[in-house]
Parts: sequence; C-alpha cells; structure tokens
Amino acid sequence: MSLPEHLKHIVEAALLAAGRPLSLDGLQALFDELECPTKKELRAALEALIADYDGRGIEIVEVSSGNTGISFAAVGR
Repeated sequence: MSLPEHLKHIVEAALLAAGRPLSLDGLQALFDELECPTKKELRAALEALIADYDGRGIEIVEVSSGNTGISFAAVGR
C-alpha cells in the first residue's frame, strides 16, 4: 500500500505549525473518525519526511518517549 502524498503533507504542516512536539495520538486527533490514519500510516509519513529532509536545514526527530507515547518535532539543524 503506497502512502498517500496528502497524508505526508498534512503531517509536515502539523509539525511545522504546532510549535511543539506532537505525539502520534496528537497527529491522529487532527483527523475526523472516518479519515483518521493508523499509527502505522503516520509512522510511514514521518519516515518519508525524514528521508525528504535528509541533508537539508530541517529534520524530523523523535524528541521524547514516555507514558503518552513518542513525540516528533521539526527542528533546524
């Protein structure tokens, strides 16, 4: 199953606009029930963004892991 390009764009925009780390649950909360991607699909979108940003001035990084899950953020290099 190929990753919908629009999902990657939504995740990218959310991380850049949030101004704080977002968990997978936080990313899922951006969607209504009928269109909510799975955590596996969100991880695939994050992995695609990580690859897209390789060698650029910004990167997607895992910033914390705790009781609420893993959080990701867009940060400058």
